[in-house]
Amino acid sequence: MATVALSTGNLDAGTPDLPLLHLGLIHHLSTGNLDAGEPDLGSPSMVLLYEPWPFRPLVGASDTLETLSEVMQSYTDEQRLALRKAPRQNPRYSVRLDPAQFSRAKDFARRRAGTRICIPIWWEGVRLAGNVSAADTEIAIDTTAGDWRVGGRLIVWENEDNFALAPIEAVEDDQVTLAAPIGADFTTPTIVPVRVARPVEGFSMGRGGKLVTEITARFRVEDNVRLEGDAGYPQYQSLDVLTEPTARVSDISENIIQAAEYQDNGFGLVEIDKQRVYVDFGQSIAFMEVGAAAVWRRRVWVHARNGKQKAFWLPSFNSDLKLTTPIGAADTVVTITRAGLLAGYLGRHVMIELKDGTRYFRQIVDAARVGAIDEITLSSALGASVSLSQIQWFSYLSKVRLDADAVTFNFPASGRGPLIATVSVPVMEVPA
Repeated sequence: MATVALSTGNLDAGTPDLPLLHLGLIHHLSTGNLDAGEPDLGSPSMVLLYEPWPFRPLVGASDTLETLSEVMQSYTDEQRLALRKAPRQNPRYSVRLDPAQFSRAKDFARRRAGTRICIPIWWEGVRLAGNVSAADTEIAIDTTAGDWRVGGRLIVWENEDNFALAPIEAVEDDQVTLAAPIGADFTTPTIVPVRVARPVEGFSMGRGGKLVTEITARFRVEDNVRLEGDAGYPQYQSLDVLTEPTARVSDISENIIQAAEYQDNGFGLVEIDKQRVYVDFGQSIAFMEVGAAAVWRRRVWVHARNGKQKAFWLPSFNSDLKLTTPIGAADTVVTITRAGLLAGYLGRHVMIELKDGTRYFRQIVDAARVGAIDEITLSSALGASVSLSQIQWFSYLSKVRLDADAVTFNFPASGRGPLIATVSVPVMEVPA
């Protein structure tokens, strides 16, 4: 039989904590009166519940996912490698404390600076409408918008004075099962998944007026895993097509440059030696996600990018091409208002998005000039008739990748409303 016991005792292994902790367990048990038979103590499994940082960040927080990737560029293409199995998670919390809370927090910082601690991932927490009793081993919550792991940890948090940590034994979509009873009573607590982390930059403290102190700390998570899941984007050539226009949470910028070496002897013309046959087209994309499910979907999508490795399709969300006549269901030749030189169409990928949300992705394989209009040939027919009034966007598609190894989710000050996160990251076009 499996034997589960949760010890709430304390183990002082010194400060800073030891890199390896070796424990010898000696069992003195009388098993004759156990109804379930003799327990299995051959190879006990131990889960360490490190001391948690219990102060909830109500004045803002952020979470940076750091990958490590390498881009090797040639004259005509590039190859991309991901060098980490999973992104490193780096939560950053700011808390505002009264004098009594500040004294406790400073004592925590002096004892735990540089050591392993438990960090609640607050934006994945679920606030209960009911209570939790000391004997409870199952808690009914929605686990579909958070990183709840079998063998991991959670915290049942009512306030910074009343909380309890527990190891997770099983996870279902609508509940978590604990390895042992939680051991305390809680009124409408928040259930939050917990990660093991270190305060890598220490604790920064600043005192303001009215006896209020603000403490900021950045934590580096050590039990990182790569999140699996599907963000639900349509696929074109086996890659995601980003379908949301960039949110205006920051300035939208684009930059086009030809990578080259410039040789200038100071006397004559400057000689240009191109490094790549294609131009570097950089853009910035930004998102504002509202609600825990939307934030979780964006995190899963960022994990799937694997840093700079995995490409995706980015529409321009601009009316790049203007249709002049309707498109028949079997048509491959489409007439448009002149938008540039014929060579500028060839090989480009396009998205036709209708006002009802229907999307078609095609490649332009040929182009011809007919009077004052241009005719472009699509790689295949749409299979449905499309009128001019139905079109929302007729825009180019760019095949891009992230151009940064760090992606930061910013969470504004916590209030009574839904969870909100903003994300802004640069991207770079790659040869399609």
